[in-house]
Amino acid sequence: MAVNGQYTAALVGCGRIGYSLGLDPKREQPASHTMALLDNRRVRLVAGCDSDIEKLSVWHKAVGTARTFQRSEDMYRELRPDIITVAVPEDFHKSEALAAIAARPRLVILEKPVALNSREAQDIKNASTEAGVPVMINHERRFAEDYKRARKCLSEIGTLQSIYASLSSSLCLYDRKGESTGACSLFHDGTHLVDAVMYFLGDPPSLGQPVLTGVYKDEKGGVRQLSAHWSAESCPDITVTMSGRSRYFGFEIQLNGTEGRVCIGNSYLKVYRRKDSPLYTGFYSLVCDDEAGSVGKTRYFSNMVQNAVDFLDGKSPLLSPIDTGIKDLLILEDIKTQLYR
Repeated sequence: MAVNGQYTAALVGCGRIGYSLGLDPKREQPASHTMALLDNRRVRLVAGCDSDIEKLSVWHKAVGTARTFQRSEDMYRELRPDIITVAVPEDFHKSEALAAIAARPRLVILEKPVALNSREAQDIKNASTEAGVPVMINHERRFAEDYKRARKCLSEIGTLQSIYASLSSSLCLYDRKGESTGACSLFHDGTHLVDAVMYFLGDPPSLGQPVLTGVYKDEKGGVRQLSAHWSAESCPDITVTMSGRSRYFGFEIQLNGTEGRVCIGNSYLKVYRRKDSPLYTGFYSLVCDDEAGSVGKTRYFSNMVQNAVDFLDGKSPLLSPIDTGIKDLLILEDIKTQLYR
C-alpha cells in the first residue's frame, strides 16, 4: 500500500529523457521522467542516480530534497522505492533493468526500446516473472489522449483497409557498428512507430515476415531508407516507411477504412468521414470532422505515470507491458534480417 497516499520513486538516468527534455519550452510538458514523476501528487521522487556527476548535480539542484547516487547498487542498498524508472542508454538497459528488478520494487518503468535486442529483452522479462516485479515500457503514444482518440475512431471508419506509417529524420536507420550501442534509428525511433501500428491493430501476436522495398544505403553501407510491408488478418495492407535521409523530423500514421480515414502525427489528429460529396452529384467524399480531431493536451508522459499509479492501486492493467515491447523488437529484427538477405 502507498504510504500517506504516495508511492516512492527512484530514477536511474538523469540525462535527456530522464530530466533535460522537461526543460524544452517547445515541448508539451511534462516531457521527461523527472517532470512527470514530480507532476503526479501520488508519487514522491526520493532518489536519482547517474554515473555522470555533472548531470546528477544539475538534476539534484532542480529536484531538491531527493537523494543522489552515482551507482544504482548503492541506491538499492539504502532505499527500496515502490517504483524504479530506468532511463539509461540502450546498451545499459539490460544490466540496469536486471538490477532494478533484483531490488524488488513494486514496478519498474523501463524506457524504450526494451533492450538492444529481443534476446536481452527476454532475459529482462524472465527476471521480471521470476521476481514477481512487473515491467512497463515507456512507449508513450499508448498513453497519449490523441492516440487513444484515434484508436476509438477506428470503429467509426468502417473496415480497416490499410495502414501507412512513416518516420522521417536525418539519422542513419541501421549499420552493424551502431547496433551494439543502440545508435540505430531503426530500433531507437522505429520502436515507437511499430508500437503505434501494433496498438492500432489491437496488439496481434505478430505480423509475420516483412517484404522490403525502397532500401537505400549510403556510401558507408549504412541503411538510410526502407519500406516494410505486411498483410495481417485485421488489415490486408500495412506499410512502415522509414527515412534517414530527410532534413526534417516527421512521425505520421494514416489509417484508411472503407468509410473514413484517421491521420495522426506529431501535434495533429484528423478524422475524415464519408459524407455526401460537395463536389460530385451522386457520390460520397471524405470530409474532415474538426470536432473529432480536437484533443488539447495529449498528456503522454503524465498519463504514463498515472497508469503506473492506477496499476499499483489495483485499478488498471499496465497499458504498455513488457510483452508488447518485445513484440516490437521482434518485428524490427525481422526487418533487419531482411536487409542482409
